[in-house]
Order: sequence, then C-alpha cells, then structure tokens
Amino acid sequence: MSERRSYFRIDESIALEYRVVPEVTANTAAPELQFPNTASLKLYAELRKIDTENSLLFHQIRESNRAVAEYLQNLNRKIELISQQMLIEHKPPPPSKTIKIVNLSEGGIAFGSSQALAIESYVAMRLVFLPSNAGLVVFAKIIRCEPSNTGEYQIAAKFHRINDTQQHLIGQQIMRAQMAEKRRSKQVLQ
Repeated sequence: MSERRSYFRIDESIALEYRVVPEVTANTAAPELQFPNTASLKLYAELRKIDTENSLLFHQIRESNRAVAEYLQNLNRKIELISQQMLIEHKPPPPSKTIKIVNLSEGGIAFGSSQALAIESYVAMRLVFLPSNAGLVVFAKIIRCEPSNTGEYQIAAKFHRINDTQQHLIGQQIMRAQMAEKRRSKQVLQ
C-alpha cells in the first residue's frame, strides 16, 4: 500500500493558511514561529491530549470514589472554559476567505489554491478545525501541484516533522468527522 493511502482520509471544511518557507526553516525552526498568535492553538492541542491520556484514569477513579470523580470533572470543566476563553481572546476568527474544503489525513493534506506551488517546496500551515476552533501549525512538503478545471491548482502536501500531539489532534478530528457523517447518514435514512 502506498504511503499516501496508509491513513484514513476525510473531506473537511477548515480554516487554512499557508506560507512558503525555505527548506532550512522547515527542517530546523518551529512552525509556530511562522504565524503570529498561535500559542493558544498549541495550548488547546496539549489540553486535548491530556484529556485523552487522563480518560482511563478518570474512569478508574469514578469506579472507586464518585465524589472525587465529580470534583475532578468539575475542575476539568473549569480548565476547559478557561482554555476556550483564551482561545477566543487570543486568536481572531479566521477570515472566511481562508475556509476551504480539504482532503485531510494524519499524513498530509490536499487543497485548492489560486497559486501554483513548486513540487518539493515547503510550506508552514495553520489549520483550524471548525466549529471547535482546535488547531495546529505544521510544516508540509508539496508533493503534487496540478491545474484543475476550476481555475485553481490542486495541491497535495505531506506533513513534515509532525509530532505525536499534532498527529493525534488530526486523528481526533478525522474520527469526529467520520462519526458526524455516520449520524447524518442515519438521519437521512430515517
């Protein structure tokens, strides 16, 4: 199986911004440095990862002591509210022109662009998943650029130096989108 097909893929509407960067930047710098005001996106992703890691522990605590579990759940809700407020205050809403339908997997992304990008070039990308506003900033290497019949270019890029937290966040988004699609399909059948 080819590498580009080794991950589940979804078509999703996200806020996407990208900037071409030199190869040395993609290989050595932090992608967050390419976009201002992205610290809140990184914080949100880390909080999501911690929630996932803690879910098993929480279930064990709930089985042994309901009062402690309720207290911990209330603390977690407080942290969630604070992080959501920080995200709203420190990240302006994405302009509508950046919202695109993309084809997304844990390994890469395909999207339409008004400008051609050179194959083997690198981009820094800011991805914000809607409506949750969870997001991340990553580097990607352009692996395909073809003109389409819409007047745009179809770009395919492989994520470059993506870490486990970022890949996990993309995986969660893919699962959420797949579950939402199943719910929509069930509603249509009913």
